[in-house]
Amino acid sequence: MKRRSFIKLTAISSAGMVLPIKLDLLADDHQTLKPLTLITPNDQFYILQIDKPAKIEEKNWRLAVTGMIEKMVPPFTLATIKNMESVETMRTLKCIGDPIGTEQMSNAMWKGVRLKDLLDKVGIKDGVKVVVFVCADGYHTAIPLEDAIQEDTILAYEMNGVPLPVEHGFPIRLLNPGHYGTKNPKWIVNIQLATKHESYWEKRGWDPIANIKLATVIGTPAPDQEIVAGSEYIVSGAAFDGGHHGGIKLIEVSIDYGETWHEAEIWAKDTPLAWVLWKWTWNVPKDIGPIEIYARATTYSGITQDEIGITAEPVDAIGYHTIDAKIIEP
Repeated sequence: MKRRSFIKLTAISSAGMVLPIKLDLLADDHQTLKPLTLITPNDQFYILQIDKPAKIEEKNWRLAVTGMIEKMVPPFTLATIKNMESVETMRTLKCIGDPIGTEQMSNAMWKGVRLKDLLDKVGIKDGVKVVVFVCADGYHTAIPLEDAIQEDTILAYEMNGVPLPVEHGFPIRLLNPGHYGTKNPKWIVNIQLATKHESYWEKRGWDPIANIKLATVIGTPAPDQEIVAGSEYIVSGAAFDGGHHGGIKLIEVSIDYGETWHEAEIWAKDTPLAWVLWKWTWNVPKDIGPIEIYARATTYSGITQDEIGITAEPVDAIGYHTIDAKIIEP
């Protein structure tokens, strides 16, 4: 079966890979996995914003909740928010501009408060449709009220056990489950309740909903990597569905253009709101030459990725991630 160009989804570059699987090629051409962790360190977590990170001093920061509220309350300080009931949760964030997730997808443990609990303190007037977030860097976006009052929608103030780093939104950012980074704003200074809002990226023609699509990522091998014929090689990566399809049930790998599939081991996972990590031990054939490696995921709801992406409810799936590699002589 000849390869077909329309299923080519190889990453542009692996230089910014943030998957927490590090594969070191040893002198005897075997691999070791380290470290075995779901968490992306803060200094390796992907960063993307419209401008430079907003530098805010805690003593000067206030969070005002305005718009269609039932009662006026003084702006919230960080100390006031930290005195509320807290929640800790593991979440994967993913950039809308990198749907396969090879460079701009990371996972962390977060601590914060439910947005719903904060909104309860001001009350929500009848007619509110959206909750708007205005940020110190000039960014602004909105999410539907029904998303804002979910138990899993969090205002986070800690990341991996420390206060939010400046580049990740200090002192407060939103964690909006199931949505790309455009709907997880940082450096929030004002929350508004409104009937409608045209967000920063929507004005520029971007997806106003930004639901995360089911995707699988190959972390190793890297594009164009040379693999020794006859060796044992660990193909590895991550998969994520944003929680829309119940989480990842199965990962499969193909090295014959999708003719046959091999089940990979899911060796690390948390909840459906965090990625799963997988690996597959490949007995590399002795035939030298180019090779393509495909990976696909199946969710607990029964959705399986195909080669060009599928339309599915409630959210679509993208196509296979494909990596070109080369089998070389020992």
